[in-house]
Amino acid sequence: MKNIFQYFLICLAGLLLSGAVYADKVPVPADNKSTAQLKATAAGCLPGSGFKYLDINNVKCRINTGGDMWWDFEDAKYEIPAGSGKMSMFSASLWIGGIDVNDQLKLAALRYRQGPNFGGGNDYWPGPLTIDGSASITADICSEYDKHFPITRGQIN
Repeated sequence: MKNIFQYFLICLAGLLLSGAVYADKVPVPADNKSTAQLKATAAGCLPGSGFKYLDINNVKCRINTGGDMWWDFEDAKYEIPAGSGKMSMFSASLWIGGIDVNDQLKLAALRYRQGPNFGGGNDYWPGPLTIDGSASITADICSEYDKHFPITRGQIN
């Protein structure tokens, strides 16, 4: 009886310790900019909200201007074959990274635009930045560039 009780306790402890636990690191900004400084740099620009549908090779998918694609922030929008109503993928995003001259990792990546920082975890903003060292932009410029610029092969040639 004593062995059964010990076996039961060991199994119970194993079950309690193996329960589903999920933890994620909270992103910490690499520099010491405050939220107010980030807002001033972004000049009140809203995250990219423009989009276009890419409809080619029997695939129809949504491409957003905020660096993410294939979803409308709720539903999948990667339809294959086009017109079938069948979505094969939910979402994707651009992840661009590199090492700067000081061997520091620089990364721009989206995870469903979620996050505690200004912009809701958004790393991509529409429009060009100034080259005077402040890398700033105005809200008017942001809204002007919040769209896709389609080009053709003929224009490139």
